Parts: sequence; C-alpha cells; structure tokens
Amino acid sequence: MATTLLLLHGAPKLPSLSSLAHEEIQLQSTGRIKSTLHPEASAIVFDRDLQRAAKDELPFYADIDRAQAIMLERVELIDRDLARKVLTELDKLQAENFQSVAGRPSPRGSYLAYEDHLRSVIGNEASNLHLGRSRNDINATLLKLKLRTPYQELANELLKLLQLLCDLARKNLQTVFPLHTHRQPALPSTFAHHLTAFARTLARDLDALLAVHPILNLSCLGAGVGGGTTLPILPELTARLLGFSGPPLNSIDSVASRDLVLRLLAACTILGSSLSRIAETLLLWVGDGALATLPDELVGSSSAMPHKRNPFLLEQVQGKAGGIIGCFVAAVTAMHSTPFTNCVAVGTEATRNVWPGIAHSIGAARLIRLCFSDLIVNEDAATAMLDRSFVNAMETATRLTLGGDLDFRSAHNEVGRLVNTAIEGGAPSLLALGVLNLDTSPPPEVIARTARAGGGPAPDAIAASLEELESGIERAAAALRDLGNGWSRAQGELRSAVASVKGPTRIESGEGAH
Repeated sequence: MATTLLLLHGAPKLPSLSSLAHEEIQLQSTGRIKSTLHPEASAIVFDRDLQRAAKDELPFYADIDRAQAIMLERVELIDRDLARKVLTELDKLQAENFQSVAGRPSPRGSYLAYEDHLRSVIGNEASNLHLGRSRNDINATLLKLKLRTPYQELANELLKLLQLLCDLARKNLQTVFPLHTHRQPALPSTFAHHLTAFARTLARDLDALLAVHPILNLSCLGAGVGGGTTLPILPELTARLLGFSGPPLNSIDSVASRDLVLRLLAACTILGSSLSRIAETLLLWVGDGALATLPDELVGSSSAMPHKRNPFLLEQVQGKAGGIIGCFVAAVTAMHSTPFTNCVAVGTEATRNVWPGIAHSIGAARLIRLCFSDLIVNEDAATAMLDRSFVNAMETATRLTLGGDLDFRSAHNEVGRLVNTAIEGGAPSLLALGVLNLDTSPPPEVIARTARAGGGPAPDAIAASLEELESGIERAAAALRDLGNGWSRAQGELRSAVASVKGPTRIESGEGAH
C-alpha cells in the first residue's frame, strides 16, 4: 500500500481516475474492517466535499499536527527527521490551500484522507503522529480552535452595538420620549432611558458569552480516546502552542463533553430573545406613531403598494432569534440521554448546530446595530404623543396623595375619572379641565427630567448609570482583547517552534498561555 501511495504522489502528473480508484480500494481495509462504509450510509454521515474541508477543517488539523509533531519530537517518541518531514509537508499543504488532500478519495472522512496524504508523501511512519491521541481528542480540540473566530466576531459585534447604544444615550439624555406598556403610551421617559435599558440587558448577554471562554480555552489534546495515555507526552506543551490556557484535566470529560456548544448556544438564545424584543420595540416606534424613522437603505418597498416603507430588517432579527432557539433545542435534544463518553450523536450531530446558531446571532446583532446607527428620532411626534396620552396621570395621582386630602387609591380613581372627562370633552390635557395646576399635574417633560429614584429617566441618573455600564463594557472588551492576544501570541510561538525543529535547536517546554 505504501509503495502504491508513494508512486502516486511522486508522479509528474495528476493521478488518473483508474489509479485513484485503485488507491481507494487499497484504503478500504483497516485491518479489522475489510471494506469502506456502504456508499449510501457514507453519503449521509461523511462530508465528502474535501474542498469545504480544505477551508473549514484541514488548516486546524495542520496546526494540531504541528504542535503534536513538535511535542512528540521533544519527548523522543518520533525523531527529528520525521518531525521535519511532517512540518515541511504541512507548510506545503498550507501554501496550496490543501488541494493535494482535496483531490484524494475520502471513504472514511476528511481526517483519514488527510492522514493518508501524509503517509503517501512521507511514508507509513507519518501515522506515528497519532501516538498518544485519537480522532476523539483531535475533533474536540478542532471544535474549540474553529470556534475562536466566530466567537470573537459575535462578541465584537455585540461590543460595537453596546458602544453605539451608550454613545446615542449620552447624546439623548434630554430627549423626552414615551414609555409604553401594553403597547400604549404609559409614562414620560427619555430616549436615553430606553437605550440604556437595551444596553444593560445586552451587557448581561455579553457577560454570558464571556462566561464560556474558560471552557473554550482549555485544550482537549492528549485525552486520546478518553482514557489518556501511558506515553510520556506533554499535553501542556501542545496546549501552549495552540493558544490554550491549559491541558486536559479529565480525559473522559475532554472527549465526552460538548457542553461548550450548549452553553454557547444558550447564551446566543438569550441574546436572540433580547434582540427580538428590542426589534419589536423599534417596530412599535417606527409604526403608526412615527416616533422614529429608518432611512431608505434600511427599509424595503412593496412590489404592489407604492406607498409602503417596510422595516423588514427588524422582522429578520425576530426570525433569526427563532432560528437560534431551534439550534439550541436541536443540540440539547441530540445530546440528551447519550452515554457520557465519546459519542457521535454529541460530537457530530449535536455540535453541527452551533455554526448556524452563532451565524444567526451575529446577523441579528449586526442588523440591530445598523438600525440604531441611522435611526432618526421624531422629537415632535414624541412630544405630541406624550401631550395627548395623559402619561402624567400617575404623577398627578401621586401628588394629590401627597397633598393629604386623598389616599392613593382614591386619588388614582379620581384622576381616572378626570381622564375620562377630558377625553369625552375633547380637552387636550388634564390641566385644560381647570381643576388642577402645574404643581399637582406637571407636564411630561418635567416628570421625565426629575424622576431620579429607582433607575428613572432623569438625565443625571442616566448619566451615572452609563458610567457604570461603560466601565463594565470596557472590562469585557479588555478580556476579549487579552483572549485574542493570547491566541495570536501562540500562533507566533508555534511558528517559532516549527522553525526551531527544522533548525539546529530544540524547543523547550514552558508555562501555558493565558
């Protein structure tokens, strides 16, 4: 088999279809199993698109193998010559975007096709890279490496949205705006009051994402099938070279658990719920009340109704939020009642849902950010809605109670009767009835700018809230920067380690990356 593979690789032209078929026949036997998987079953469970794998998986396999080769050479489980050959071939594969692997047969998936390529080029001894590991810990490690970019993208998108909301809030501390309950104008508030409320819940959603990163940043490499290994490997070295904070702490947990996926999707699900509620509130504002307007580039037209300006992007957010819930439910259901060991239902079927879940989350957060970035607040419409909606009624009842003549419930009922009288008589406000004054029935803007207690809309209260909120956002941003910097440093260290093994000096082990 090795001779055939070496001849195939060494030929001056691409292998013929017949030779590839012959190679695939030779690849059928694994010793215990004498043939490849049934083709219909293989089409279901294996992704035979190695072009996709060349982009989404093989670069991570290569980095894992770089770290593995360096470590195995360090502990003298492979010799320097083999390590150099492996590292040289991995660099060649990376330079050609893994096209040599993408053109190979893959009867048992992308990893074995990749390993078979290394064996065909280097020799059968290339499979000694597998000492002290298995596909179980490789795939668990690959998942974490592959998650880094979308995890950072989602967290950074959420950070940008938070920073935008805080900036807009500071610019609108004095912008009086109605607070709705049951989709009706209810109380005087400010635009900043609403923006800060949105930001506070989204900041908690960011905290939930950050709570996942210690799991994301723990290596699984070295756990093997699930029982560790008797070999004197250095999992702390491979962890450091791959940018993890530490090696596996329990081999069963490392290969059996994908709660990282569930915790990440759970955080995305709650984030999606938050974004969907914000989207619904924006739909209320840009609806018939015209409290706010989206520019032309953020609305759609109707193919039939010439007058329509449809805020469909906000509906997209709501739909994406539902999609995230579906991803979480699919993942947790696939994992439910599976044995606590390496399990395809967990590591493959459940895990596949994390990618669309994160993509929906990024898209929803980005769409909300775009809508807020160009949202136009109609202050005149907001003032008019406040003036005609009797939103000072509760404050009026409160002040009548403080006057001492009425208890609160009696004052509440009396003001309710006055509202009915005003509506029936066409009076524009309670003051217009002539039975109250500015002290007992202040205008909405006065209430909005003096309601400090309890997290109210008074500008000084919102400004203080923003300071605390912005401090937390900056701490989160710093934590994400540190995480990304650690991963970047590890990439540099891995490159240096590769050069060291290729050259005259050996890499020395050291402390884990953080």
